[in-house]
Amino acid sequence: MRFDRMVKCVCASAVLFAFGAQAALPEYRSFPAEGTRLLLWVSAEQSLTAPERLAAEKLAAQGVAVWSLDPADAYFLPQLPSSMDAVPVGDVVDWLRAALAGGKTVAVYAVARAAVPVLRAAARLAPAERARLCMLLMYPNLYAADAARDEIEYLDPGRLDGLRTRVLQPRRSAATPWLPLQLDYLAGQGAQVSHVILEDLREDFWARETPTDHEVAESGRLDALLLREMESEACK
Repeated sequence: MRFDRMVKCVCASAVLFAFGAQAALPEYRSFPAEGTRLLLWVSAEQSLTAPERLAAEKLAAQGVAVWSLDPADAYFLPQLPSSMDAVPVGDVVDWLRAALAGGKTVAVYAVARAAVPVLRAAARLAPAERARLCMLLMYPNLYAADAARDEIEYLDPGRLDGLRTRVLQPRRSAATPWLPLQLDYLAGQGAQVSHVILEDLREDFWARETPTDHEVAESGRLDALLLREMESEACK
């Protein structure tokens, strides 16, 4: 196989030795590449689907290394959005630092509720470390509760000063009307926020049981979407 599921591999071990600490990295899957860029791909409550795995392989073939983390699998958590709130943030901090220590340009792609642990981890980084990341959030779920409220409440990830944050929002998501509020909230935490609307797409468009023809086509171009956003002005 072209990828490797060992987290505590030689490169990670070297990074931990350099840290001089007993960092606990989560188990992740690596799609190696010889280029100068690294994408940290964090799934929500489900493992990578076939279109997502294909996108990771395509990115690696284009010189973008991918580290794919499935938090629910790595920590034996129920496959529920709320499980993302239980992911050990310290482990994710160590994972981000291990990625930054490799010398590549690092972007983080997190889906839905997976935005919670990665933002909390980014908030714990030193400002200089945080400034080196670009965060791509696919329809992030930062709500404190699922129930409808007169006033929306968000989880507190901590201060995100200097973090470049790009929200990828499917137009046909039920949460799209509240996107401006979420962008304002992230900006209020100090993030450098931008967004892009993905037209004619729903949440999980790559994993729908009854996808539209457009969703099927866009699922096959997921690598191009991520590459475009990594190369956008928002990530520079």
